[in-house]
Amino acid sequence: MNCFLEGIAYGALRAVSFFVGKIPRGWSLGFGEWAGLAFFWISPRRRGAYADLKAALGSQLTERERWQVIRRHYGHLGRMAMEVLRFPSLDPRAMREIFHIDPPEKIQEALRENKGAVLMTAHFGNWELAQIGVSMTLGRQIHVLARDQKPALLNRFLNELRQSHGALAAGRGMGIRGLLHTLRRHECVGVLGDQDAGKQGGMILPFFGRKTTVPTGAFGLALRTGAPIVIGFLVRRSRSRNRRRRKKRAAYRYSIVQTIYPEQGSARHPKQISEGFVKTYLSHLENFIRRFPDQWLWESKRWKYSWTKRILILSDGKPGHLKQSEAVAAQFQKVKTQYGRSGLEYPTKVLAVNFKSERHKKIFTWFAFFFLPWAQGRLRRLRFFFTPETAKSIEEASADFVISAGSSLAPLNLCLAKDSCAKSIVLMKPSFPFSLFHYDLAIVPAHDRGRIPEDALRTLLVPSRMEPDEMQEAAGQLRLTLRAPERIKFGIFLGGSTRRFELKFSDLEKIFDSLEVFSANGWDYLVTTSRRTPDFISEFLKTNLADRPSCQQLVIAKEDPRAAVAPGMMALADILIVTSDSISMISEAVTAGKKVIALDFPASDLPAKHKRFRELLLEESVVVVAGPDDLGDKILQLDRRGMPAANHDEEEMLTRRLQEIL
Repeated sequence: MNCFLEGIAYGALRAVSFFVGKIPRGWSLGFGEWAGLAFFWISPRRRGAYADLKAALGSQLTERERWQVIRRHYGHLGRMAMEVLRFPSLDPRAMREIFHIDPPEKIQEALRENKGAVLMTAHFGNWELAQIGVSMTLGRQIHVLARDQKPALLNRFLNELRQSHGALAAGRGMGIRGLLHTLRRHECVGVLGDQDAGKQGGMILPFFGRKTTVPTGAFGLALRTGAPIVIGFLVRRSRSRNRRRRKKRAAYRYSIVQTIYPEQGSARHPKQISEGFVKTYLSHLENFIRRFPDQWLWESKRWKYSWTKRILILSDGKPGHLKQSEAVAAQFQKVKTQYGRSGLEYPTKVLAVNFKSERHKKIFTWFAFFFLPWAQGRLRRLRFFFTPETAKSIEEASADFVISAGSSLAPLNLCLAKDSCAKSIVLMKPSFPFSLFHYDLAIVPAHDRGRIPEDALRTLLVPSRMEPDEMQEAAGQLRLTLRAPERIKFGIFLGGSTRRFELKFSDLEKIFDSLEVFSANGWDYLVTTSRRTPDFISEFLKTNLADRPSCQQLVIAKEDPRAAVAPGMMALADILIVTSDSISMISEAVTAGKKVIALDFPASDLPAKHKRFRELLLEESVVVVAGPDDLGDKILQLDRRGMPAANHDEEEMLTRRLQEIL
């Protein structure tokens, strides 16, 4: 049945080719352009083309201009299809009217070496016309290395069109030996060098800033035979007339940009030696794509195999949320290889998200629910909700992974992922209705309740970045500022007042009085606050701790934003004392592998999720809960216990999930 249908399709294509060749060229090209523009609206690949165009050219184009480029590109493909179908009707006179080599002598000069030539081009302009145009202009056959198309009859039809004017299709099955014989017969080989080389083939080189595989077989052939490499691209010209000469310009110009003359036999290791040649080719290709973006084949998924994973972190201004997102981004760094090949890189950017007001923030949540299906290429419509700086950053953003923490950022995360065809990673449970949406990875702590995104990764702790090497480096910096770093026993981390949690002078005095008792043992302590700590508490601490010799250092976060303070304290101290309001800081303390005391205050009523978090940690015996009155007793009990094991299982589980979505 399939063979029967393929036969019908083959006959229909031949009939269409015959008909197109009989009607005026302008009519056929006009119909092809119209058909291409119509196909634009139903093609699923236009979304990937838009994302790649934005990633490649960035702010060179606006959103509207990108869509215009993609639409013109589809019209260009329709015109190209008609031109290919007209191949049988082309003769030398018609070819001279539509095809021009610039400069024409460059290929002839390369062939004077009597070593053949490798004509390097790309899926640019009408690459099929380039093959037969050069063949007819030179008056000699060109062996074109082409991928076999499916179905087989379609491949046969395309090869017939190519061969109608001297372009002989050489499938990949021809092998290196056949192409070597072709060059040694002083003939030409045409190669399209802009597509990917698969998972294992070619070199990994940057193309528009993203590392991807690049085929190198043609360069290796040239190095082994000494054949010149002629780099050229076929550009469709505008339809304007040359008024001075009163005649039409050729529709296409085949621009020869460079000829490379390698030495024969110079490549014992062609892949290593030809890297400079490949980079030269890519540089010329990038230049032409920037100048004529609508003429390159954007639908080809050129970066399907990419070793550059761009990460965009959304920040809502809360340091704890940003730390969690950065911890997940840091986990990517542990994945060093892809498909067994090294070279993975993770350029990371942080986008500070600032709404115009709380009212705009609430409206955006529901607007995004209806806007999301149409978000790609329309991010400028979000200007109403965000400050000008944020809106500009959102419109220019392009990424492979979008990471956010906090329910308020989940809608924007999905919009940006939609625009870039990126993968979305959210931390914490998104609020309704976005808890119903699909995310490539949702990391939801066990203390979060309610509707959880499907296939979410449930964790006891929130992600935190506590690498041993970084902690020791921070400890080294902090040690230089201390009187007697060997005496440090405790690290105290104070949070801030919330609507259910409050720091009181009397409670703080009891805590520091308890710590003073241990100074006789040679146990000193360090204290730091958070940005949420009220100013009156900070002033109280400055006054109260100034006369306590066992407090070797007090760091007010608002006044001293050193990044090394918290990790340095965690590395130097044996026991970490953290107020219960900070889930993020408690998670960091546990991950650091130290003994942890969660400070609770009688007059405070923590939110339900904080209580669940504390209870889960108690069940796992990774923290001890103490109040101002029993802190001394809990320190003695905890000091006799062994070191708790840091929760490495969760890190390994997260790393595996990240490997799956890469």
